Amino acid sequence: MTGLFELVRARIAFARLEARDIPARNRRAAGRASAITPQGDEAALLARVSYVLPRISVRLPWRSDCLIQAIAGQNWLARRGLPSEIRIGVERPESGPFGAHAWLVHEDAVITGGDISRYSLLLGEPRQGQSDA
Repeated sequence: MTGLFELVRARIAFARLEARDIPARNRRAAGRASAITPQGDEAALLARVSYVLPRISVRLPWRSDCLIQAIAGQNWLARRGLPSEIRIGVERPESGPFGAHAWLVHEDAVITGGDISRYSLLLGEPRQGQSDA
């Protein structure tokens, strides 16, 4: 039920969100998460968020693509005391259309967004030792 609730909240937030708002959103989410002491198995929660959100998203009557899933995951993790960051990347294939993608990261782990290897980081902070390409 938490996954569905967070996807609904994320869809509402998405309607008002602009790309320039994402860094401030990341800071607010980190602040909310730091005010809560994490409880329970962190690895199990991260796995649950990663598993549940894409599976519920495909069954909803509205689009719940990568950015909506990242927002939902960020809200879910912040409510449980875990900081995360939404990142946006771009893909420029040799042929075909330009592509953009959003994903959610907690520490070094991609929580939502799947394989991000073909995207160059456009918005977000790479961790120490990670490249943005």
